Amino acid sequence: MNALFRLLACALLAAAALAIAPVRASAQSITCSATMTNVVFGTVNPLSSQTDANATLNYSCTNSSNSATRYATVCFSIGDGAQGGGNANPRRMQDGSGNPLYFQLWQNASRTTVWGSSFFGVNTPVDVDLTIARRATVTGSATMYGRVVNGQTTAVPGAYQDQFTGNHTAVTINESGSSPPGSCSTSILSQFPFTVTATVGSQCAVSASTLDFGTVGLLTANTDNTSALTVQCASGVAYQVGLDNGQHATGTTRRLQGPGGFVTYELYRNTGRTQRWGTTLNSDTVAGNGNGSNQALTVFGRVPGQTTPSAGTYNDTITVTVTY
Repeated sequence: MNALFRLLACALLAAAALAIAPVRASAQSITCSATMTNVVFGTVNPLSSQTDANATLNYSCTNSSNSATRYATVCFSIGDGAQGGGNANPRRMQDGSGNPLYFQLWQNASRTTVWGSSFFGVNTPVDVDLTIARRATVTGSATMYGRVVNGQTTAVPGAYQDQFTGNHTAVTINESGSSPPGSCSTSILSQFPFTVTATVGSQCAVSASTLDFGTVGLLTANTDNTSALTVQCASGVAYQVGLDNGQHATGTTRRLQGPGGFVTYELYRNTGRTQRWGTTLNSDTVAGNGNGSNQALTVFGRVPGQTTPSAGTYNDTITVTVTY
């Protein structure tokens, strides 16, 4: 009589500075000041997911003329930042060792228009057309939408930042006596410094394929097969992978359960099936070092010769634990 034995192993997932110096414009009535809140991404996992965070620009513009309404196009430019290294799209943060983490700053919630600069990189600063009565002040705000991009497999765990100080930001005012000009001035009047920060955490993920011993007859000899584990850990993260004894073990003996009772089996770390795969760290686990990419590990399974139970499907569930 033939018996069907099947092991089902499931895994539990355990920007260069603005290349222009400040120039004071002459004979203008409108002055503006602005501030930007910091962009705080918090802890991110750039291996497999993007992380979004917002900031707010607040501005105040005053017409000092005693006699006339004035018009202006006010532009708010953002360059690459002190740690940007000339990167404009995407921009770049760095950790203390100079490792990069890439991100971008956008003008719109759908993140299709980069918040750029009139002086560097992507020439899309935020511009605002204003009409200001004599001796009046106009205030306003704009939201900046930030995103740490995903798929950064070489990102090293640690704290990252990009400081938008000095000429990495710029406020320019193109003033008119009739209507807003609709274009940006080349004279930098002020700045609105802010900092972008993120922390790359030590991240790992694991997945597993089914270990299928197939259809067998009498269990008079060893029945062997393999399955694959895939581990993805952040670059430089040391890890160990352990396999528990399953749901039907007696002591440390792993067992498949089916209609005829139990079938003993074992899982190993080596092709010769002499090194049992368990959960004791630094002893019977498999160690590795993350590089940000998927790393494949092989599980070597064996059903040894034993008394053959009645026909049916026999299975067990193994919990995979990644310690890092």
